[in-house]
Amino acid sequence: MSDVEVLVNKDFEGPDILEMAENIPDIDEAITVCWSNTRDEISTLLRFPNKKFILYVRDFRMRDRTVENLGLFLKLEEPVMKKAWESLAMPKDYDWRKFCEANEHGVSTRNVLLKLAADSLRKGNRPIIADLIEPLFVGGISIVDVDVLMRLKGKR
Repeated sequence: MSDVEVLVNKDFEGPDILEMAENIPDIDEAITVCWSNTRDEISTLLRFPNKKFILYVRDFRMRDRTVENLGLFLKLEEPVMKKAWESLAMPKDYDWRKFCEANEHGVSTRNVLLKLAADSLRKGNRPIIADLIEPLFVGGISIVDVDVLMRLKGKR
């Protein structure tokens, strides 16, 4: 897989990867393109595994989908993760529903929740959030109800 970085900038104006495809073999530095996450774009990117790409997407949702489709790691900003944890688990700052609905942080709350659980598991803990992943991702429970499920499990 190519070295790929996905950045959000709704105002980026540049060529897309399809427009640049025939010139890519001759480019030695990072290739900066506007990205829409189409099948044609993905297949073009995959044709150049030794190139570095910087993909500009229009919003956080597109960033999440691009990262998922390309099998990349989603980098979630530390302030967002801190605010999510405080909104979910700290009694004085508790307001998970508002955190989910505001979407001012830009990233998918499902990804935030999954990262919180994964980080805790990596530290050797078995957080209550880990027990909620299956009902949320498979069972169809709304992400905004995580706080309620946590209280029903008896821990916060």
